[in-house]
Amino acid sequence: MSHAPRSPAARVCVLTPEGRGAIAVVRVWGPQAVDVASRAFRPVQGVSLAESTPGRLRFGRVGADLGDEVVAVVVNASPPEVEIHCHGGSAALALVVSALEHEGAERRQPVAWIRHTSRSAVAAEADVDLMRAQTTHTAEMLLEQAQGAFESEIQSCLEQLETDPRFCVESVESWLRRAEVGLRLVSGWRVVLSGRPNVGKSRLLNALAGYERAIVAPTPGTTRDIVTVRTALEGWPVELADTAGLRSSDDLIEASGIALARARQEEADLILLVLDRSEPLTDSDRRLIASSERALIVANKCDFPAAWDAAQTKALTVSAERGAGIEALGAAIARRLVPDPPPPGAGVPFRPRHVRQLRLALQALEASDPSAAGQALRELLAPLPDRTPRSPNSR
Repeated sequence: MSHAPRSPAARVCVLTPEGRGAIAVVRVWGPQAVDVASRAFRPVQGVSLAESTPGRLRFGRVGADLGDEVVAVVVNASPPEVEIHCHGGSAALALVVSALEHEGAERRQPVAWIRHTSRSAVAAEADVDLMRAQTTHTAEMLLEQAQGAFESEIQSCLEQLETDPRFCVESVESWLRRAEVGLRLVSGWRVVLSGRPNVGKSRLLNALAGYERAIVAPTPGTTRDIVTVRTALEGWPVELADTAGLRSSDDLIEASGIALARARQEEADLILLVLDRSEPLTDSDRRLIASSERALIVANKCDFPAAWDAAQTKALTVSAERGAGIEALGAAIARRLVPDPPPPGAGVPFRPRHVRQLRLALQALEASDPSAAGQALRELLAPLPDRTPRSPNSR
């Protein structure tokens, strides 16, 4: 006879990101969370943690031998939840988690806690992605989804599914447009700097990044591998890639770098075609302009006398050396990447799963099948079961 898996008496996870930090936050929850944490916690003075009033901070130690100094608090008595703040070093954190596991807690990944506390799958996924957000702007958008922006719009659509199907079609189409931004809130956009050798691509990458990331040298062909840097432009996360200068070369290493550059361009969301405004346009420049219709053209070295009119190519003029025009270029890149950002507070799909369900809903609506559309939308909101595997560090 098969038996349902036993629910652990308590679960424990580390809520703070991995790596060195001053403080780490450990969360314990489950039917016996308070009892498990109380057995592991040794108060400096006073009653045990299990006898503490919820919300009262307690100072003590957790861990074998001397253990680590911690602050513990019973967050809730029902449902039982405990939070422990310890030193952020890996050794101290391992000491605390090991003590809790010894008393019966099973270690889980942070997503398990998020699923436990979230109202729906969308809210849980937003909480997970919020921990990975690279900029304040994208974090704010994900926080709005965690707080119910997308969820409430879906509910509104479901309520009007039978009476106003046109409203639902327009809603789903709007969400799918917003998804073009939502799917990049964590991963960001990829921008590749392209052009002939020695036009200043590496220096421009450094200027946009705000620090010296790429090696700058007057010798053509200095950049042979792809140099990348993550930055933010107008609040949007962007990966900039400096690539080998495009030209014919008999040097096998440089030719390999040029092949990598062309491959990276195929994957890019935007290409910055960098030209040298201080030198007359070459045949190679003109071929690159003709083959890069969707590129943003940048006329670099505007601190030198102009050898051609940037207006003829609709190029933005900058000086990577002096910093002139860099702020305007950053804004122009952001506008090209995100021409129509979602308004504040709008529901924004941000996972491929959301897009798949929305497309199913739209197909059903176009086929005049509101029942199937409703099912596709409701699946976005269904609570996620706690099937999160144990941490690989758990015993």
